[in-house]
Amino acid sequence: MRDEKTVLFPGYRNVVPADFENWLEKMASEGWHFDNIGQWSSILMTFKRGMPKKYRFVCDLQAFPRNDYRSTYEEFGWEYLGHMSSVNIWRKEYKDERPEAFSDYESIIKRNRRIVAAISFSFISLLIALVTQFIFLFISKPLTPNKLVQLGFGITICSMFIILLGFVMLKIKRNEDR
Repeated sequence: MRDEKTVLFPGYRNVVPADFENWLEKMASEGWHFDNIGQWSSILMTFKRGMPKKYRFVCDLQAFPRNDYRSTYEEFGWEYLGHMSSVNIWRKEYKDERPEAFSDYESIIKRNRRIVAAISFSFISLLIALVTQFIFLFISKPLTPNKLVQLGFGITICSMFIILLGFVMLKIKRNEDR
């Protein structure tokens, strides 16, 4: 039996924060644990086999956290694991009742709206890039076949990411109360 497991694109498979948290909890309950969360963890996560544990995980986007942000979580027994971009990952071991990091549903909705707002920035930036590429396509002098292929590739990539980000925002928005 292997003692290490690598998972590709876990942050993209589980785009709703509650789904990502539940997936991490399931992995821990099966004995799969990670050492830390880093910038690339949404693309690649490596887990090591250990004892199954009941952990509650929390994903909390804080682009500009208050000075007491980390100490407040730690006061309540949460362990800071790291962050992916501006999404901080916390965990807390428990035995009986599953702990909550957010005091009410309004806090959860606010967290999810912060994530949608952050994704919206990339969505709008890519939309502007796509429009710019189309404008360039129509106002430029005749393009060489090589430049036309490059522009077509850029338009295709931008379009794919716009569709993906739109899907992610829609999925989070539909599940904003979890």
